[in-house]
This record gives sequence, structure tokens and C-alpha cells, in this order.
Amino acid sequence: MKIPLDTICVRSGILCPRCKRLVDSGTYTTIDVEIMKVLLELEEDPNNKFLREATYIKSYSVDSMVIVLLELSNTVPQSFLIRIARMISEKMGMKIRVVRYSQDQKSMIAQLFAPARIQGIDSVWLPDGDVQYIIRVSRYDAKYLPLKINELETLLSKMFNESYRIKVI
Repeated sequence: MKIPLDTICVRSGILCPRCKRLVDSGTYTTIDVEIMKVLLELEEDPNNKFLREATYIKSYSVDSMVIVLLELSNTVPQSFLIRIARMISEKMGMKIRVVRYSQDQKSMIAQLFAPARIQGIDSVWLPDGDVQYIIRVSRYDAKYLPLKINELETLLSKMFNESYRIKVI
């Protein structure tokens, strides 16, 4: 697995000056370091061969859940991501969701919202020149969202550095 911090630092828990600077600056958090450590442990298991080619991107913590972004090849099945999330969750004692990193924001949002389905994503230009994205979810699917609507809006804004709003129709 490729990780942004030094493997020795993550495994030992003692950070070198470069890794400490990345954590102190806020680029990565202590939760990132813990998740990287668990992923490195899981990588050693022969059943988790897909993790060897994976790249750790970032983790986002929202109240009761941690979203882990991993860059994986498209041949890796979704069931593997669910299994890895369960294993991380058991080791860390918190709710985890693993999302496949993609340049396409819509596919990442669809993974975050699963099992709820997205009706569409609209972009609205605000008077000050900013863009706000509105994600439409049906009233029926809104009850299947993994987090509260305001938590999802905050998470999406953190992940993509843009303004997001969820509209239940």
C-alpha cells in the first residue's frame, strides 16, 4: 500500500520531522495515522491482495463515522471495500466507510450516499461568483442516507472544497 507518510513512522507511532510537520499542519490527522497503521496490518493478510496496489488518499471524520478514501483499480469489487471497512471498524471501534477515490465527483458522491440513490446534481451560480452544487435525493431514498443531511453537506464541502446542499424531493 502506498501511503503519504513514511511506513516506518506509521508502524512505530513515532513520527519523523517530515511526517510530524504534515500532521501538525493539518494535512493529515491522528485518525489518518491510525487508519494507515491498520491498513498496513491488513495488507499483510494474503486475502487482502488488492491492498498492495492501493493508495491511501485521506480520511474525513464526521461525528459518528469516518470516511476513508482509497485509490484502487476498477477491477476491485465493491464487496472488497465493504469487507475492508468492516475489518478497520472492528480494529478501531468506530464506524468506517471506504470510498473508492475517483476524479469523477459524482461517482464518489454516489458511493457516499449508498444505498440511497442520487436523482441528479445541479450547479447554481451565486451572485458573488461562487458555485453551489445541489444534490437531489428522492424522499423515499432520503431515509437510507448513511448520515444526517447537514453532516453529509459538511463532509462534501470538506472533501471537495466547494459548497454543497442536499435537497430532498
